[in-house]
Amino acid sequence: MSTLPAAPREGPLLPNEPRIADPAREAALTATHLLPVLDDLDAFFRALRARLDDALRRRLPMKEGKPYPKGQCLEISQAAQQALGRLLPQDVGGAPARGFAALMAFARAGGTVRQVWGALRETYFQNAFLVGTLYVDVANDTVNPAKPPVEILPFAEANLAPITDYAHFARIAHSYWDVVTTPNHVFPALAPYFPLLAFYSDGSVQLQAPSDYMLALTLTQAFAPSIHALDAPAMPTERFAAVTARLAGSVKPLPPDAEAGRAAALQACARYAANGWHSQPERRTQAVQSLLALGPRLRAASEG
Repeated sequence: MSTLPAAPREGPLLPNEPRIADPAREAALTATHLLPVLDDLDAFFRALRARLDDALRRRLPMKEGKPYPKGQCLEISQAAQQALGRLLPQDVGGAPARGFAALMAFARAGGTVRQVWGALRETYFQNAFLVGTLYVDVANDTVNPAKPPVEILPFAEANLAPITDYAHFARIAHSYWDVVTTPNHVFPALAPYFPLLAFYSDGSVQLQAPSDYMLALTLTQAFAPSIHALDAPAMPTERFAAVTARLAGSVKPLPPDAEAGRAAALQACARYAANGWHSQPERRTQAVQSLLALGPRLRAASEG
């Protein structure tokens, strides 16, 4: 795989893509509705986060050995998105109420409020919100709990970039999750959808990447990003053997070696593209269901 990200995308937005589709329009709406009350908007999002913390901490007090809120930017962002859909003006008061009123006026005028995900400062994955031309991070303390829980910046200054290809994903995953990533030459039938295998320091293995954004990235290009990732040299023999030996008898069929798996994975990409599977949501759903079924077996295999 290439070590450099591809050029930034153009065209329709992908799910959760951190990109402003209409910068001039969003800038005008942001200037009208949000910038004059930026302190109140900050107060609103801080109050929103405070409303969520107790329930989120009880639901998942630890994640991968780390106490809440570390590593839970997705959980916090999703909870905030759900709360925004339910919140009523009478639910907040004072400065937060003024911030909420401004946010609702902005949205009614056609301003965009979207949950986004990408590479923050080319160092780690982060979930946040794109509110007009503002970057709003309601999970700012999930890497360093000493930081304030909420950060609002001009999006242009936040340095949250879309993931451009699987090499870009692998590079951020390595720096953030401390994983070794290889092409998925073990499960050819799933490789067009999940072209990477991530090997974690605790011994676990995961197919990557199942997020809506990464799936859309490859499906909208008829699996071309997956082909690029899978066309790398065959994954290391020892890693192939470590996974397949522990799955033997529970997952069939498996390729006899990594070279055969590489060839089969690339053939699957070509076949799926020719059959139009990238445009068939039911095929995507089946692939995700297969990944979910395989997940416990991969975890069990890593413990063997």
